[in-house]
Amino acid sequence: MFGCIAAGRLVQTNMQQVDSTKYVFQLDDPQTINHIVVFMTGVQPFPPGFAATVHFLWPVPNRSPEWQLLGMLSNEKPSAIFKLGGSKSVASTAFSGSDVMMNDTLVTPGVAATIPAQLGISVEPIEVVLAQVSQLQPSSSGSATSGALMKSVDPAQLVTKILENFYNHCSGFAGNLPLGGNALFGMDWSTTFIPLKAVQDWYNSMQRKLKLDPSGNSLFKS
Repeated sequence: MFGCIAAGRLVQTNMQQVDSTKYVFQLDDPQTINHIVVFMTGVQPFPPGFAATVHFLWPVPNRSPEWQLLGMLSNEKPSAIFKLGGSKSVASTAFSGSDVMMNDTLVTPGVAATIPAQLGISVEPIEVVLAQVSQLQPSSSGSATSGALMKSVDPAQLVTKILENFYNHCSGFAGNLPLGGNALFGMDWSTTFIPLKAVQDWYNSMQRKLKLDPSGNSLFKS
């Protein structure tokens, strides 16, 4: 269901399932890892209403292990890249392009490179995931960029995009009445109908995307 790639290494899919909703990857020689990509393999999507938080556990001798939240994965955003090296730890989703700055560094000088680090993935209700991720503090540059994007949105263009997206989605479900339907509803055969479920599905999809990316950058991505 999940995989990860440490920059310069082969893909890892050898995760360990530690309970029904939690998975762990062992990362050898963690001091040499600067960036890591976490992704869904596409074999199995999240159940409706669920997503996952991504955590990192850096090995520190003589100290209780402490998982640090990096970010999240979802069916709408199935991959993310995280920066682990340097004086600060930055997480950015591959789809939104927004940066999140962690308060503490993940790299601890002097830790033996032979001690593996751990990458943890926890599948949880999407409301719980969003609440946790909202606690991550965005970097000043990321905030400025997001703010600039939000201010530069042309309302007329935004409405046009929403209507085009709605039209294209619903057009795929349009059809004529079945045999006898015209007599039942008093309509002729040239009338086209769209199932209400198609409209509901489009609305729910847009709501999920807005919750995951309030900036709207990924609103119209499939």
